[in-house]
Amino acid sequence: KQESRAAEQHYSGPSGVSYSLEGRKASKLPIPAYRCMGAGRVTVLIVVDPAGTVIGAKVDEAVSSTDGCLRAFAIRAARLSKFSASASAPAKQAGNIVYEFIAQ
Repeated sequence: KQESRAAEQHYSGPSGVSYSLEGRKASKLPIPAYRCMGAGRVTVLIVVDPAGTVIGAKVDEAVSSTDGCLRAFAIRAARLSKFSASASAPAKQAGNIVYEFIAQ
């Protein structure tokens, strides 16, 4: 576990992040640090509670890279994300986060 934290701190490859969650703003959207050899796009389907906490995250199989390494780092970053609270939001609001990994 400690090694994975070190990898995040010594991140050197570029990546991009975008998201879609109606009526919410991202308050914490970590850019994933990764030590994968590949590149590609991974879309993570997220479920967010009214407090803005990500309570579910899974890879969108239809549009994502099949690279298991990229997928693992995308899921980890998605689970650490946080969004603005909304009292009027449903108990489970669906959205997505798209991670674009650039080869290092």
